[in-house]
Amino acid sequence: MRIVVSICGVFCTLITIYYAVTSLFGVVFCKRRERAKMPPQKRIAAIIPARNEALVIGKLVESLLRQDYPRALFEVYVVPNNCDDDTAGVARAAGARILNVTGTVRTKGDVLRQAFAQLTGTGKYDAYCVFDADNLVGQGFFRAVNDAVLDGCQVAQGFRDSKNPYDNWVSGSMSVFFWFMSACYNESRNRLGISCHLNGTGFMVSDEAIRSIGWDTHSLTEDLEFTALCALKGYKVGWMPEARIYDEQTTSFKTSCVQRRRWTAGSLQCMRRYVPRLIGKGSVACWDMAVLFLGNLMCIIGIVPAIGTALGMLPFFISHPWRILALVLLGVVYYLVICAGGAMMFKLQGKLNRRALPGIFGLPIFLATWMPINIYACLTPPPRWKEVRHVRSIDRPDDGKGGEST
Repeated sequence: MRIVVSICGVFCTLITIYYAVTSLFGVVFCKRRERAKMPPQKRIAAIIPARNEALVIGKLVESLLRQDYPRALFEVYVVPNNCDDDTAGVARAAGARILNVTGTVRTKGDVLRQAFAQLTGTGKYDAYCVFDADNLVGQGFFRAVNDAVLDGCQVAQGFRDSKNPYDNWVSGSMSVFFWFMSACYNESRNRLGISCHLNGTGFMVSDEAIRSIGWDTHSLTEDLEFTALCALKGYKVGWMPEARIYDEQTTSFKTSCVQRRRWTAGSLQCMRRYVPRLIGKGSVACWDMAVLFLGNLMCIIGIVPAIGTALGMLPFFISHPWRILALVLLGVVYYLVICAGGAMMFKLQGKLNRRALPGIFGLPIFLATWMPINIYACLTPPPRWKEVRHVRSIDRPDDGKGGEST
């Protein structure tokens, strides 16, 4: 038993150290390489998979049509699927073109496969940008894409910001998570010269890359799967920090659990499908993706040394009541350290104020619940993809200064 606990502990420690080094070292010690600002040249198509998104799709299309980019050089395509509302009509009225899908469509990956099949290889576009229907897009997004493609970047991720970080503790915690993925995880990889990771929305892929790689995803996390395919094909995923999109975070804890279970299940699907190939490929980008897929497994395996350590120390604490108090105080310190990290992320985004407190103090609870979600996802079959219904339409991101419009 001790050998098993030790092996699990070493495995988890190594992956934790790797994450700490790559996520913090790059940001602290490496300088960002700035791209040259170039005149608009590249022709861009925005692709928006949409399932019952009539309430929000119009705002996204409007934000895309307001881009600081020549109108003749881009087009907006909405791809309705499995809709029982007027998503297509609202999108068309807002100024988007409609792409129709056929056959059975179960996931976002299925939608994108058909969309790319209709648009790529036609010679009309140099790059494609993928957005979720509830997003809003910063006006400089397409200019950043143009600069990235002219700089030789074939695949790139934009900065995933939040529309509603102040709604409640769930939306605040989700916002902190995605800010960390953008401001630390992808930013550090970019500075270290390592391939970044796609985050589900607000990413770009060139016509050349999509024709070479194809869109052949089968998991519940098509973004991570396509990142793995890029690594296997030798395409480095770039970073566009100035290309900002604003994503709406759920305010329901139950819905956040459903989303995170899907992310974990999809990551486990990718782990089984790609880790042997990624490790065998031998490139830094492939190894980095393999570590990412093994991260969820680390959370599950980490239970073994955690339980072993807890059981081993239990007599020590029970024998002296004051030691129990010390343990409680240690837990409080740990809780406050995580809160401080959340506050730091709000500060880095210029959104630290009293309205951020629910997200800051709820963050440790949010992160603690990820462990049982990972375990549940590991022990149960992958769930079916389910839509998240929207109940309001947000006109602009809530930056904590002027509030939001609905």
